[in-house]
Amino acid sequence: MQGYCNRPNECLCKLGYYGEKCNKCIPLPGCQHGYCNTSFECICQEGWDGLFCSEPICRHDCHQARGYCNVPGDCKCRLGWSGKTCKECQVLPGCVHGYCEKPLECKCHPGYTGILCQTPICSKTCHKERGYCRKPDECRCKVGWWGKNCEKCFAYPGCLNGSCNRPWECNCQKGWGGMLCDEELNHCENNPDTCINGAKCVSLTKDDGLYKCLCREGTYGKNCEMSEHSTTTANQSVGLQRHSTTTVTPATFANQTIKLQSKPALTTTTVKPTKSTKQPGKVRKPGKPENVTIVYAQDGLLFENNSTKKLYENETK
Repeated sequence: MQGYCNRPNECLCKLGYYGEKCNKCIPLPGCQHGYCNTSFECICQEGWDGLFCSEPICRHDCHQARGYCNVPGDCKCRLGWSGKTCKECQVLPGCVHGYCEKPLECKCHPGYTGILCQTPICSKTCHKERGYCRKPDECRCKVGWWGKNCEKCFAYPGCLNGSCNRPWECNCQKGWGGMLCDEELNHCENNPDTCINGAKCVSLTKDDGLYKCLCREGTYGKNCEMSEHSTTTANQSVGLQRHSTTTVTPATFANQTIKLQSKPALTTTTVKPTKSTKQPGKVRKPGKPENVTIVYAQDGLLFENNSTKKLYENETK
């Protein structure tokens, strides 16, 4: 029926058919995954759809807008979506502790912050500078600090009677001194008469001289034993050793305590101004007397070179 002839034993096919007996139809041009029962028809095979049967039919539950397929029964997700049926959004790449409600989003779970939700939110009371955390509501202390909220510092190792305001300090409690606050400062308590003339005694460490005296106005000296208004003369001197080649100028001294000690050394030091000139006095030993050391001196004590004068009129022998 789909063929004809112009002469005996001939079979010419009508338009849209072919074959020896014209029993095969020609499908619609462009038909990819289909067949025909009549000419120029495109009946789709199972799993395909469309005018030319070129569109695969995806998995039945694959999201129509978020998913696609290249072969029937498949479900591939478009950018930003995931899951077997492409119903789940993808978070922003690198998002650590977050989720999304739309593609490439990073909303933080409770307890985290940051663009990628990578930073845990520490305990509210955790010190911002001294503490940190690795998970929410935690408080870990940096080196040198401790306590629930990192509010306490570690003192210097071995610190016995001291405290700290910053790590590795050793601030001594009252009555204690030394690098480790292990030296009791009790000289003044044990020797209440050390400072005189109403001076206040402050105990120190051995390295600092055991004590110091805070003199009242008008007095001076290590123990505040000197008075700027005293007229006591040199015969109050204690512990004097005679040297025949020494002299003193001038001869007005106040509660003087002088000690001469033989040592192979040249000694020069500035002392308290004299009453007469108010200029700094000096203790000198450029030549003779030899090997003299001034342990304590005030008010312009002067040792002159090559002098033959006695030290005082009432010299202690």
